[in-house]
Amino acid sequence: MKKLVRGGGACSYAVVLACAAFLPAGEAVAEETARASSQIIEEVTVTARKREERVIDTPVAVSVMSEEDIERYNTRDLAQLTQRIPGLSIVNGQGGGAGGNITIRGIGKPPGTSDYGIDAPVSLVIDGMAFSRNHMIKTGFFDSEAVEVLKGPQALYFGKNSPAGVIAIRSKSPEVGGEMELNVRAAYEFVTEDPSIEAGISLPIGEHLAVRFAARGQDMDGGWLKNTAQPLDVTGLYWEQDGEPFFTGGPSYKEFPAQSQTVWRMTTVWEPTDTFDATLKLFRSYTKRNDAGQVVQWMCADGEGANPAYLGFFPDPYQVCPDRKVKLKGTGSLPPPAIADAAPFIDRDSRFHDKLDQYMHTLQLNWEVGNFTLSSVTGYWDYRHREYTNYDYTTAAVVVSKQGESGEAFTQELRLASSFDGPINFTLGAFYENAERELNAPVQILPSVLFVDADNPDERPLVPYQAGSNPANSNDAAYDGTYINYHQIWNNDIDSWSVFGSFDWEVNEKLEISGGLRYTKEDREASGGNVFENSSFFGYGPGDLVYNPKDTSDNVSPEVTVSYHINDDLMVYGSFKTGFQSAGISNPGTVPNLGDFTVEEQNEILIFDETTIEGFELGLKGTFFEGRMRADLAAFWYESKDLQVAIFNSNTTTFTLQNAAVVHNWGFEGNMIYQVNDRLQLRLAGQFNHLEFDEWDDAGCHPVDGALSRDELLARSAPDCHTVVDPESGADVTTQDLSGVRYGGPPFQANIGFTYDMPLMRDWRLIFDWDTIHHNKGKRTLNQPFTEIPARTVTNIGATLTQDGGNWEAGVICTNCFNELSVYSIGNRPLAKIIPGERGDMTGQVAPPRLVSLYLTYRM
Repeated sequence: MKKLVRGGGACSYAVVLACAAFLPAGEAVAEETARASSQIIEEVTVTARKREERVIDTPVAVSVMSEEDIERYNTRDLAQLTQRIPGLSIVNGQGGGAGGNITIRGIGKPPGTSDYGIDAPVSLVIDGMAFSRNHMIKTGFFDSEAVEVLKGPQALYFGKNSPAGVIAIRSKSPEVGGEMELNVRAAYEFVTEDPSIEAGISLPIGEHLAVRFAARGQDMDGGWLKNTAQPLDVTGLYWEQDGEPFFTGGPSYKEFPAQSQTVWRMTTVWEPTDTFDATLKLFRSYTKRNDAGQVVQWMCADGEGANPAYLGFFPDPYQVCPDRKVKLKGTGSLPPPAIADAAPFIDRDSRFHDKLDQYMHTLQLNWEVGNFTLSSVTGYWDYRHREYTNYDYTTAAVVVSKQGESGEAFTQELRLASSFDGPINFTLGAFYENAERELNAPVQILPSVLFVDADNPDERPLVPYQAGSNPANSNDAAYDGTYINYHQIWNNDIDSWSVFGSFDWEVNEKLEISGGLRYTKEDREASGGNVFENSSFFGYGPGDLVYNPKDTSDNVSPEVTVSYHINDDLMVYGSFKTGFQSAGISNPGTVPNLGDFTVEEQNEILIFDETTIEGFELGLKGTFFEGRMRADLAAFWYESKDLQVAIFNSNTTTFTLQNAAVVHNWGFEGNMIYQVNDRLQLRLAGQFNHLEFDEWDDAGCHPVDGALSRDELLARSAPDCHTVVDPESGADVTTQDLSGVRYGGPPFQANIGFTYDMPLMRDWRLIFDWDTIHHNKGKRTLNQPFTEIPARTVTNIGATLTQDGGNWEAGVICTNCFNELSVYSIGNRPLAKIIPGERGDMTGQVAPPRLVSLYLTYRM
C-alpha cells in the first residue's frame, strides 16, 4: 500500500457525498482501507512551523507534495507545479526577470516586469536557505523528499520577504545507521527529443556518518516552439553598407528550448551523539537553453493575419498574427552580422542563449541541551546568469541585448526552541543576510537610420558611435563602431537582519494559542547608470552620470493563531497574520536621465516603498470516514498597503515602478484526498481569490490608452487615463484611477485526479494516474483590454508498471495530454505598433503542448 501514499490535492466538501458512493463493502475490505488511510495520514508530515508535525495538526494553509506526488509525473521543473497545485503560479523569466515569477493567491512580483531591483514576495526555501531571487526556477528539480507550499504571509517562521507565501523544498538525505540505497532513472521525451538520466546513492559510513550523492543530466536535442525567422532585408532600417542590401542573420535556432543541464548534490549527515547532528549539502548546477523565453505573437494592432510590424511601419513577413490564438511559432532572428560584429562583449559566432551557473551550500546544526534545541542554518549561494536574445520578437532583430545578473548571498539563522512538558514553550531566533549582485546590460534598441537630424533630414542619419564622441568613453575602444544605444551597469548591496520570538500555549487538551513577532531591518544601496550612452535624445542617462541611491526600511510583523482540536483528527483554527516586503532600488530596463534633479529627488524616483500586508484566516482540517479521507478548508482576507506594481512602456522599453495604495485579496480554498479502497484514491483541489485595487487613484497607464490625448480619453467611457502635471517634478504624467478595479490571474482554479492500482500477476501491478487542473479566465492588467489570461484545462496522465519487492519500474507519462495550447502571461511587445484607443501588438508566454515520456527506474 505504500505506493498509494500520495498527498496533494484540494477540494470542497461538496464532493464528499459523491465520494461516499464508492465506499467498499465488507468488514475485511473496510479494515484494510482504514489501515491504508491511516498510513497516509501518519506519513504526511510538514515543517511549516519549523518542526515536524502532521499536516492536519498544522494551523497553516499548506499544500504538500510528497516524493510520490513529485514522481507521479516525473516533475523536474518547478514551473510544472503550476499544473499541480491550485493557487500557485510559477513562470520562467526573460528579459532580465531575475529568474521568473512566483505567485500565490495572485500575489507575486509585478506582472511582466523585468526590473532587476525587485525581489520576490514569495520566498523560495531550499534545504533551509531562503532566496529572494527566482533564478532557482530554472534549475533541475530532482531527488526531493517533499515540497510544501505555505499560502499567505509567513513572517514568523521564515526569513524575510515572504508576504505572499513560501515554497519550501527538502532534498533527500541519507540515514545514519541505515542501509545502502541506490536509485537510477533514465527517461526520454519524444516531442523535444529529450534524454535524461539521474541517480542517487546513500552510503552509511560507520555508526555516525552517512553520505548521499545525487546527479542529473539532460541533453535535449529539439523543442516544442518552432523558430520561423529567416534572413530579412532590413536595408530600410539601417544605413546601406557599401551600397549592398543589409540582411539580418536569420534564425539562431530551429526549436526552443533545446535545454542541456547538469545538476549534482552531495549530502553528508553526521550524528556523533544522540543530542547533536550536522547536515552539509553541496549543490552545483549548470543550465543552458537556446533562448531566453517562450514568447509568441498573441495579438496584432492590424488584426488577424497581419504581419507584426516594427514601430508600425516595417512588417515581419515570417510571422503572421493569429489574433489571440496560440500557435507554437515565434521569430528568433539574429541581428545583421555587421551589427553583431560591432557589438562589444559579443563574439562573432554568438547564438541566442540563456545560461545559468550556480552553487549553493547549506550547513544545518542541531544540538539538544536538556529541554532546549539550538539550531543553526548557514547558507551560501553564488550565481551567474547571462542571456542573449531578441527582445522585439520580430525578424528585424532590432532590440538585441546580451545581459544578465550575477551575485552571491550569505544567510545565517539561529533558533533556540524549548520542549518543556508544561503547557508553554517558546522559540527565539535571529536571521542575517548579506547579498551582492551586479547587472550588466549593453542594449541596442533602435537602428541608427531612425535618428536623422531634424534640421537636415536629407543628410546621413546618425552613424554608429565612434571613439571620442562621448566624453565619458573617449578612451574606451570597446565601443568603437557599435550600434548599441547604451550600456548600463548596476551594483547592489543588501544587508538584512531580523530577530523573532514565538510561543505555543496549550491552554487545555483541546485549545492551543500560538503567536509571536519578527522585527526586520534592511539596508540597501546601489551604484549604477550608463557607462556608455549614444541615445541622449531619448532621455536616457548619459555615460557620465552615476546614481547612488540608498534606503533603509524596517518593520514589526506580529501574528497570533488560535486552534481548537474537536478531537484527535479534527481541528479548527483562526489566525491574524502580517507580512512585510522590504523597499527596493530600481535597476530599470533603460536608465533615465535624472541629471536635472537633486540627489534626494533622484533617490525618490529610483526607490520604491516597502509593502505591508495584514489579514485573517479561518480553517478546518481533519480526517473523516474512519480515516479514509483527509481534507481541509480555509478562508482568507488580506489588505496590502503600498503593493509594488510595475508599468511597462513599450514605446521606450522602460518600466515605471509604483506602489499601489491599498489592495484587497480574499477567497477560500480546500484540499481533499480520499482512499476509496485499497486500489482507488481520489484527489480534489480548489481555490478562489478576489484581487482588487481598493485605493489607487494615480495608477500608471498602459501604452494603448496612454497614447491618447486628454480630450480623446475623456470622450471614452473607460479607463480614464489622463495627463496631469507632477507637482514635484513639473513633468506631464499620464495616470488613471484603478480604485475598485479587479486584476490578476485566474481567480478560480480546480484540480481533480485519481490513482488506480490494479494487480496483474506474480506481484506485478499497474498504477494508473490522472489529474486535470482548470484555470478560469483572468483579469486585466492595469485595466488594459485583451490582457486577460484565457481559461485553460490541462490534463496529465501516467501509467506505471511495478513489482512488489522488485527493483525495476517502468512507466509512460503524458503531460497536457489533450494538447491544450495556452498562454500564461500577456504583454505589450516592445516597439510595437499601437492604434491609440483601440489596441496594439501583443505577445504571450506560451505553455508547453502535449509531451510524452517513457522512463525506466532501478532501485536497490
